[in-house]
Amino acid sequence: MAPYVPKYVRPEDAAASRAQMKRRLIWIAVLIPLAFAFLMYGYSDMAPGPLRNGIITLDRALGYPILWLIDAIAR
Repeated sequence: MAPYVPKYVRPEDAAASRAQMKRRLIWIAVLIPLAFAFLMYGYSDMAPGPLRNGIITLDRALGYPILWLIDAIAR
């Protein structure tokens, strides 16, 4: 059996790959709290009726994880 020889990756390609991974992680770190804030707004009294109904319908379909999370934070 031939020994394992790792694939050569140019330093420029490795740097570009790391930069792309950093961009993805930054977007994920921004989008999760933003999505949570949007869902909390959807449950508030200030949200328009259709948005509130849509958020509640989505939450009901998933088994109320959003309401459970809001309740856990509020305690």
